[in-house]
Amino acid sequence: MNPKQELGRRLQAGIKESEPMSLHTSWKVGGPADYYLLPADEGELQEIVRYGNKTGLPLFVFGNGTNLLVRDGGIRGLVVHLGAPFNYIYREGSSLRAGAGTPLTMLAREAAKEGLGGLGFGAGIPGSLGGALVMNAGAFGSYIGRLVSKIRLVRFDGKAITLGREDIVFGYRKSNLAEKGIIVEALLELGKGDSEELNREVEHCLAERRRRHPALPSAGSVFRNPPERPAGSLIEEAGGKGLSVGPARVSEKHANFIINPGGASAGDIEELIERVRRLVREKFAVELQAEVRIIGEKR
Repeated sequence: MNPKQELGRRLQAGIKESEPMSLHTSWKVGGPADYYLLPADEGELQEIVRYGNKTGLPLFVFGNGTNLLVRDGGIRGLVVHLGAPFNYIYREGSSLRAGAGTPLTMLAREAAKEGLGGLGFGAGIPGSLGGALVMNAGAFGSYIGRLVSKIRLVRFDGKAITLGREDIVFGYRKSNLAEKGIIVEALLELGKGDSEELNREVEHCLAERRRRHPALPSAGSVFRNPPERPAGSLIEEAGGKGLSVGPARVSEKHANFIINPGGASAGDIEELIERVRRLVREKFAVELQAEVRIIGEKR
């Protein structure tokens, strides 16, 4: 019995076969997922994890499809999207409990509306809470990790557990969460503030991002900022602005963004990433590290 027959009948949304990942990534590229699943709740997610363990099928979980490059050959095995059922926000005193699929901008707006400070920097960061926690996303000198009180996740054996702040290690654009399991929700401890002032902060962060970042399909910043100086500055001074492979192009607005004006393949983008890396290496002897995750098979 294949996954569609055995596992699909246990899931409210069933399973899609050969689902194009280009429909689910912010770069608008990516080949087919063998089996594409949308769990309705934590229990269904546990079912999927246990099934993957039983069958030996690879398991990949994602949220909003930002910060992600899926290769043109697609992804083998089970691909799990933490979508609408994991998009929720509840206030608990001066904290917010939010699902892993909640967009960061929505979370920042809700915090401001509730008069809770500390999340304004998240306005405009592409992606959802789960991915942001895994990579300790940040902007304007602030990082999501410093707000974490507790995280609930499904371990790779299918068991659901809650981690305290002491169980989690956050660093620059990284954490130890990916090795611990699949994030379901988090409790974020915030400070009290003036709602009007916090709303102004959110709108300022959004305006700054619109001013500095391209509007065309991208995955946000492609490279981590090395200690020496910002990656975008290194790329620009190395002559990388406007560099292209096929339709994929380094943005003239911000050199750490690769845009897809339309028609680019994942292969075009991956080759351009390597060309930019080589350009900076040759000019400055600095090895840029990708911030985006590259997954799947080449065509």
